[in-house]
Amino acid sequence: MSRKGRCCRVFDAVFTSSTGQSFAFGYKASVLWSCDPLGDLPVDLETSQGYQQVGAPVESRSISGVTRTITGRILRNVDYCKRQLRDVFAPGVTGRFTVAGKYWCDAEVQRCPAISAALLWPTFSFQLYCPNPYWHSVEETLAATIRVTPVFRLPVCYDAHQFGIREQADYIRIVNSGLDTQNFRLSLSARGPVVNPGVLNPETGEYLRFVTTLQDGDELQVYRENDLLRVQQLIDGKAYDVLSILDGSSTLWTVYHGTQAWQRTAESGDGWLFLTLTMHAAYSTIITEGSNG
Repeated sequence: MSRKGRCCRVFDAVFTSSTGQSFAFGYKASVLWSCDPLGDLPVDLETSQGYQQVGAPVESRSISGVTRTITGRILRNVDYCKRQLRDVFAPGVTGRFTVAGKYWCDAEVQRCPAISAALLWPTFSFQLYCPNPYWHSVEETLAATIRVTPVFRLPVCYDAHQFGIREQADYIRIVNSGLDTQNFRLSLSARGPVVNPGVLNPETGEYLRFVTTLQDGDELQVYRENDLLRVQQLIDGKAYDVLSILDGSSTLWTVYHGTQAWQRTAESGDGWLFLTLTMHAAYSTIITEGSNG
């Protein structure tokens, strides 16, 4: 196996297809493996240079999808693992590749497994294409305008029960430990009539605005699916595609690295508007942490 990305061998990992089939890697599964590249993402830079200009300033930048080559060696249950490799990583299969139970990337089979004929410790190699090259944290980041301030706790025999005051804030506080990302899900829920609801990042001036009136119990959801923007409205439990109500001048598409506050807005009824944002922090590579931290 290539020495590049060999640190992956100490990790357990699993690929789960969209149909529910899975293949496990790592010592527990008796499948040694490596991934190349783990990080090492190239950034495509577009530069420009004027007449007699020294240097070339960057005009724009982008990061393309990445092909990850998985190589490995089967230590036990050889026949079973060979069949699983053949069946799970078949043409057209899409799924989620999760490493160490902490990071995941969505992927599609780009090259089916080549499996050696050896009876003892056979090797294999295949390729996955990741349209979004980043590794995402399995742990979900949640921010909401509703929060509970702890007040008191009952005696020790009831230590699972903590009581507090439910408070409604005018903003959500988002802590993004990863890279800037547009992959988030924002929910705007109404507990009364709300006219033209929206969200504002007061630091950047970026905002979202929806030209509609929400009634008690209505909910708007904004998210991306396969990099396409979706806006849904939930009414009495039914979902409707309402991308047309999005104000075309809206600009709030990115959760930036670090801490930021998004404020609820409305022409009227903003006190009835509740915000909830969920996301998974994105990273350019996986960091292996030793026992010394």
